[in-house]
Amino acid sequence: RHVVREHHSVRPMSAITRLVSRLPKGAHARFMSGGSHAEHVEVMEKWRVITYVGLPVVAAFGTFVMYRHFAHHHEHHDKIAYPHLKIRSKPFPWGSKDCDLFDFACKKAAYEEANA
Repeated sequence: RHVVREHHSVRPMSAITRLVSRLPKGAHARFMSGGSHAEHVEVMEKWRVITYVGLPVVAAFGTFVMYRHFAHHHEHHDKIAYPHLKIRSKPFPWGSKDCDLFDFACKKAAYEEANA
């Protein structure tokens, strides 16, 4: 024989729900605004001044750094031909056998060699 039990309409409460229900009313609410309208205006004006002062400072520093970077000569050393750097197991899809995608000097030399 099969016994059918009645289902109760009250669901069991989870542990978190029980803990939250024990807190005082409004204790678990999150208040994001923080302060009065006057405080918000004051903070907004502070950040407006910081922005108007900070942006020219960042622009001046960026200009100084770029000037210092381009003011002196950069030495370009010859590449050392290590044997493990140019191992090719299949040709490149752009048709060049040994030239990288943006190695225009190599492509030009290969083109001139092929047409010579």
